[in-house]
Amino acid sequence: MMKILDIGKTNYKDALEIQKNLFDLKVKKPDSEDIILITEHFPVYTLGKTSKEEHIMNIPEDIPVYTVERGGSITFHGEGQIVVYPVVYLKGKKRSVKNFVWILEEIMIRTVQEFGINGFRIDRYRGVFTPKGKIGFVGIKISRFVSYHGISLNVNVDKNFFRKILPCGIKDIPVCNISDFVGDVDLQNVKQILIKNIKLLL
Repeated sequence: MMKILDIGKTNYKDALEIQKNLFDLKVKKPDSEDIILITEHFPVYTLGKTSKEEHIMNIPEDIPVYTVERGGSITFHGEGQIVVYPVVYLKGKKRSVKNFVWILEEIMIRTVQEFGINGFRIDRYRGVFTPKGKIGFVGIKISRFVSYHGISLNVNVDKNFFRKILPCGIKDIPVCNISDFVGDVDLQNVKQILIKNIKLLL
């Protein structure tokens, strides 16, 4: 069983609190339905477990920064980017963490493919890459077989925010959007395609 909840635009703090509440409920009742939160954040930087000082660079003072429990380094979330937080019981589906991450990447790969974009993996990194740069991001936390945090897909986000950091600690690969390939793009249309692939794969 799976329920997809589109909670619209949110402050990161509010979405994190919702996630944690859902996570606590899922741990108590693993057989309850999996919840997939979909949101678009107001500008925020988040630092994962592998973040280093040199990754932070020049963050604007007026944008909040959160240190969180997910894997990965620093990233940016903002309007024009779809964020998905799956609160899923992995043991119930007999999935390994590696397989779960692969599925999350595959959801984004298949979504961008519908816009004629070649999305692919790079062995030494997590996420989804294209000939123009990194377009999809993965940073999850698994505890007691339950996932939280998740993925983000750039649709038409302001890339200047990424230039203030070293996204995911990667020096040699820029960040890109779906709009860099197809011009104007409707975020709601992308969201519906993403939801279709979530239902298919997750």
